[in-house]
Amino acid sequence: MTSTLKEKDSYQVLGVDISPYSIQEFYLLVEERLKDNRSTSPPLFVVTVNPEIAIHSIIDNDFKEVLKTSSINTADGVGISWAISYLYNEHIERITGSDSMELICTHAAKYSQSVYFFGAAPGIALQASAMLKKRINHLIVEGTYSPDKPDLKFEQLPIRVQYDLQKASVIFVALGAPSQEKWIHENLKNLPHCKLIIGIGGGLDFIAGRVKRAPVILQKSGLEWIYRLFLNPSRWRRMIKLPLFALNVMLLKPHMKSLEKPSLPEARGQL
Repeated sequence: MTSTLKEKDSYQVLGVDISPYSIQEFYLLVEERLKDNRSTSPPLFVVTVNPEIAIHSIIDNDFKEVLKTSSINTADGVGISWAISYLYNEHIERITGSDSMELICTHAAKYSQSVYFFGAAPGIALQASAMLKKRINHLIVEGTYSPDKPDLKFEQLPIRVQYDLQKASVIFVALGAPSQEKWIHENLKNLPHCKLIIGIGGGLDFIAGRVKRAPVILQKSGLEWIYRLFLNPSRWRRMIKLPLFALNVMLLKPHMKSLEKPSLPEARGQL
């Protein structure tokens, strides 16, 4: 995605550009990319942005630069949706990494495109892969791998893992932000057949059943973070960033020069 596209056709939240696509439009873009075997376009690099990512990009310049190279930045956390409503008076639908996985895999299976699951704790990706293969007919899983450390260079991976990653059309990277986005940015050049790559955080843990999802009512109301904090109280350190995010957004509004809604047709045309 070009810088011009992001500046003109996205909602900027604390310096991070959020793409204006609805859920339906997002999956249409995914399907169009996966069904086109003749395309020589670069892969769709998808970042699912939450308040923690936005705050971290302020203090990590390398991460901020990585976010500028992505194709689509979706509103993952409810805080991002709130910020866009507060700053631009516009509603934007949440598109999370965890919720996207199964539908992306369904599109991949439909067009005989293989997927790869990279990251998570040992055994988790393999278990999640088995679960998805049961749910989705004809899903082609190129492989799974859990690296010892998130910054492992491509040439340090086992030869078989390198080979399988290079064959995959869709790659799910579960290293946690910002490690997964930095890994993607660093290694896109090594993935010649990749059509779509997305950081999914703890998505594989959800699919594998290692971490329970919140009740649907909490998911839809944007309060899933409360449930996850209840299950894992140590997450309170991460939750501290939420009020910091809200404060920064509120301080930003008086300095906003333009509240115009992004032009979606132009954005789509430049992808």
